[in-house]
Amino acid sequence: MLATVPAPAGFGIAELQLDIDDAEHERRRAVGLGVATGHGFGGLDVLMALPHGLPVPLPALTDHQRAYVRRAPAGICTVTGDQVVRHATHPCRVRLATVLATSASQLALDAAEKFTAFCARRVIITRAPSLHSSEKLLEFGYYGIGVCLQHPDGELETLVEPRPWRVKRHSPEAWWFAETAYGQFLTQRSSPASTPSPAL
Repeated sequence: MLATVPAPAGFGIAELQLDIDDAEHERRRAVGLGVATGHGFGGLDVLMALPHGLPVPLPALTDHQRAYVRRAPAGICTVTGDQVVRHATHPCRVRLATVLATSASQLALDAAEKFTAFCARRVIITRAPSLHSSEKLLEFGYYGIGVCLQHPDGELETLVEPRPWRVKRHSPEAWWFAETAYGQFLTQRSSPASTPSPAL
Protein backbone atom coordinates (compact mmCIF):
# COMPACT_ATOMS: atom_id res chain seq x y z
CA MET A 1 0.00 0.00 0.00
CA LEU A 2 1.45 3.36 -1.04
CA ALA A 3 0.64 6.49 0.97
CA THR A 4 1.76 10.11 0.98
CA VAL A 5 2.03 11.92 4.32
CA PRO A 6 3.57 15.14 5.67
CA ALA A 7 7.07 14.79 7.10
CA PRO A 8 7.25 14.35 10.89
CA ALA A 9 7.81 17.37 13.09
CA GLY A 10 11.40 18.53 13.10
CA PHE A 11 12.07 17.63 9.48
CA GLY A 12 10.67 20.76 7.83
CA ILE A 13 8.18 21.00 5.00
CA ALA A 14 8.07 17.86 2.87
CA GLU A 15 5.85 15.01 1.79
CA LEU A 16 6.87 11.39 2.28
CA GLN A 17 5.89 8.53 0.02
CA LEU A 18 5.46 5.41 2.14
CA ASP A 19 5.28 1.75 1.23
CA ILE A 20 3.14 0.40 4.08
CA ASP A 21 3.86 -3.16 5.23
CA ASP A 22 0.28 -4.41 5.00
CA ALA A 23 0.90 -7.51 7.16
CA GLU A 24 2.53 -5.49 9.97
CA HIS A 25 -0.15 -2.80 9.71
CA GLU A 26 -2.94 -5.34 10.05
CA ARG A 27 -1.13 -7.13 12.91
CA ARG A 28 -0.76 -3.88 14.83
CA ARG A 29 -4.36 -2.93 14.19
CA ALA A 30 -5.53 -6.30 15.52
CA VAL A 31 -3.60 -5.92 18.80
CA GLY A 32 -4.29 -2.20 19.22
CA LEU A 33 -0.70 -1.08 18.66
CA GLY A 34 0.06 2.13 16.81
CA VAL A 35 3.61 3.44 16.65
CA ALA A 36 6.43 1.79 18.61
CA THR A 37 8.32 4.92 19.63
CA GLY A 38 7.25 5.15 23.26
CA HIS A 39 10.80 4.72 24.54
CA GLY A 40 12.60 6.53 21.72
CA PHE A 41 15.83 5.23 20.21
CA GLY A 42 16.62 3.20 23.35
CA GLY A 43 13.58 0.95 23.00
CA LEU A 44 14.14 0.42 19.29
CA ASP A 45 17.79 -0.33 19.99
CA VAL A 46 16.67 -3.14 22.30
CA LEU A 47 14.25 -4.49 19.68
CA MET A 48 16.95 -4.45 17.00
CA ALA A 49 19.06 -6.72 19.22
CA LEU A 50 16.30 -9.36 19.12
CA PRO A 51 15.65 -11.51 16.05
CA HIS A 52 12.16 -11.10 14.66
CA GLY A 53 9.81 -13.96 15.54
CA LEU A 54 12.39 -16.13 17.30
CA PRO A 55 12.54 -16.88 21.04
CA VAL A 56 15.51 -15.48 22.97
CA PRO A 57 16.38 -16.56 26.54
CA LEU A 58 15.86 -13.68 28.98
CA PRO A 59 19.12 -14.50 30.85
CA ALA A 60 20.97 -13.69 27.59
CA LEU A 61 19.74 -10.08 27.75
CA THR A 62 21.20 -7.20 29.71
CA ASP A 63 19.33 -5.78 32.71
CA HIS A 64 18.25 -2.82 30.56
CA GLN A 65 16.96 -5.08 27.78
CA ARG A 66 15.04 -7.30 30.21
CA ALA A 67 13.46 -4.24 31.83
CA TYR A 68 12.32 -2.92 28.45
CA VAL A 69 10.79 -6.14 27.11
CA ARG A 70 8.89 -6.68 30.38
CA ARG A 71 7.24 -3.25 30.20
CA ALA A 72 6.84 -3.00 26.39
CA PRO A 73 3.25 -2.44 25.20
CA ALA A 74 1.25 -5.43 23.94
CA GLY A 75 2.06 -6.33 20.36
CA ILE A 76 5.73 -5.33 20.50
CA CYS A 77 7.03 -8.51 22.10
CA THR A 78 5.86 -11.39 24.28
CA VAL A 79 7.59 -12.63 27.40
CA THR A 80 6.73 -16.23 28.27
CA GLY A 81 8.57 -17.90 31.11
CA ASP A 82 12.25 -17.21 30.57
CA GLN A 83 11.96 -16.33 26.86
CA VAL A 84 11.02 -13.28 24.82
CA VAL A 85 9.83 -13.09 21.20
CA ARG A 86 9.86 -9.83 19.24
CA HIS A 87 6.80 -9.32 17.04
CA ALA A 88 7.22 -5.68 15.96
CA THR A 89 9.02 -4.86 12.75
CA HIS A 90 9.24 -1.79 10.51
CA PRO A 91 5.66 -0.75 9.69
CA CYS A 92 6.64 0.94 6.44
CA ARG A 93 9.45 1.87 4.13
CA VAL A 94 9.91 5.53 3.29
CA ARG A 95 10.57 5.59 -0.45
CA LEU A 96 10.81 9.28 -1.27
CA ALA A 97 10.80 12.68 0.43
CA THR A 98 9.51 15.52 -1.73
CA VAL A 99 10.10 19.18 -0.95
CA LEU A 100 7.92 21.77 -2.71
CA ALA A 101 9.78 24.98 -3.56
CA THR A 102 9.51 27.96 -5.86
CA SER A 103 13.01 27.50 -7.23
CA ALA A 104 16.06 25.25 -6.98
CA SER A 105 17.51 27.29 -4.12
CA GLN A 106 19.96 26.49 -1.35
CA LEU A 107 17.00 26.51 1.05
CA ALA A 108 15.30 23.77 -0.96
CA LEU A 109 18.51 21.75 -1.14
CA ASP A 110 19.02 22.03 2.61
CA ALA A 111 15.42 20.95 3.25
CA ALA A 112 15.84 17.85 1.07
CA GLU A 113 19.21 17.02 2.63
CA LYS A 114 17.50 16.36 5.98
CA PHE A 115 16.25 13.04 4.58
CA THR A 116 19.62 11.78 3.29
CA ALA A 117 19.88 8.99 5.86
CA PHE A 118 16.37 7.67 5.27
CA CYS A 119 15.17 7.73 1.67
CA ALA A 120 15.50 9.14 -1.86
CA ARG A 121 14.97 12.90 -2.14
CA ARG A 122 13.30 15.19 -4.66
CA VAL A 123 12.45 18.87 -4.98
CA ILE A 124 9.51 20.07 -7.09
CA ILE A 125 9.91 23.65 -8.27
CA THR A 126 7.32 25.92 -9.90
CA ARG A 127 9.64 28.46 -11.53
CA ALA A 128 11.73 27.50 -14.55
CA PRO A 129 15.47 27.61 -13.78
CA SER A 130 17.44 30.69 -14.76
CA LEU A 131 21.07 30.45 -15.87
CA HIS A 132 22.19 30.81 -12.25
CA SER A 133 19.78 28.19 -10.93
CA SER A 134 20.69 25.87 -13.82
CA GLU A 135 24.18 25.79 -12.33
CA LYS A 136 22.59 25.03 -8.97
CA LEU A 137 20.97 21.96 -10.52
CA LEU A 138 24.44 20.45 -10.85
CA GLU A 139 24.77 20.67 -7.08
CA PHE A 140 21.42 18.94 -6.60
CA GLY A 141 22.62 16.18 -8.90
CA TYR A 142 25.91 15.88 -7.02
CA TYR A 143 24.02 15.23 -3.78
CA GLY A 144 21.62 12.84 -5.49
CA ILE A 145 18.58 15.07 -5.04
CA GLY A 146 16.10 15.01 -7.90
CA VAL A 147 14.51 18.16 -9.29
CA CYS A 148 11.20 18.38 -11.17
CA LEU A 149 9.61 21.45 -12.73
CA GLN A 150 5.86 21.63 -12.23
CA HIS A 151 4.17 23.29 -15.21
CA PRO A 152 0.97 25.37 -14.82
CA ASP A 153 -1.14 22.41 -15.99
CA GLY A 154 0.36 20.25 -13.20
CA GLU A 155 2.63 18.21 -15.47
CA LEU A 156 6.02 17.37 -13.94
CA GLU A 157 9.16 17.67 -16.03
CA THR A 158 12.19 15.88 -14.59
CA LEU A 159 15.28 18.10 -14.66
CA VAL A 160 17.45 15.96 -12.38
CA GLU A 161 16.79 12.31 -11.58
CA PRO A 162 16.86 11.45 -7.87
CA ARG A 163 19.56 8.97 -6.92
CA PRO A 164 18.04 5.64 -5.85
CA TRP A 165 18.38 5.15 -2.11
CA ARG A 166 19.85 1.98 -0.68
CA VAL A 167 20.00 0.86 2.92
CA LYS A 168 23.60 1.12 4.07
CA ARG A 169 22.97 -0.01 7.61
CA HIS A 170 20.01 -0.61 9.87
CA SER A 171 19.83 1.77 12.81
CA PRO A 172 17.43 2.71 15.60
CA GLU A 173 17.25 6.21 14.08
CA ALA A 174 16.03 4.85 10.75
CA TRP A 175 13.46 2.65 12.47
CA TRP A 176 12.33 5.64 14.55
CA PHE A 177 11.91 7.71 11.38
CA ALA A 178 9.81 4.94 9.80
CA GLU A 179 7.67 4.75 12.96
CA THR A 180 7.06 8.50 13.07
CA ALA A 181 6.19 8.52 9.37
CA TYR A 182 3.80 5.63 10.04
CA GLY A 183 2.30 7.71 12.84
CA GLN A 184 1.60 10.45 10.29
CA PHE A 185 -0.08 7.83 8.10
CA LEU A 186 -2.31 6.70 10.98
CA THR A 187 -3.21 10.30 11.83
CA GLN A 188 -4.05 11.06 8.22
CA ARG A 189 -6.28 7.99 7.93
CA SER A 190 -8.25 9.07 10.97
CA SER A 191 -8.57 12.64 9.71
CA PRO A 192 -11.37 13.49 7.22
CA ALA A 193 -9.06 15.70 5.14
CA SER A 194 -5.38 16.50 4.90
CA THR A 195 -3.71 19.77 4.04
CA PRO A 196 -0.99 19.76 1.34
CA SER A 197 2.43 20.96 2.40
CA PRO A 198 3.20 24.57 1.43
CA ALA A 199 6.13 25.39 -0.83
CA LEU A 200 9.40 26.88 0.37
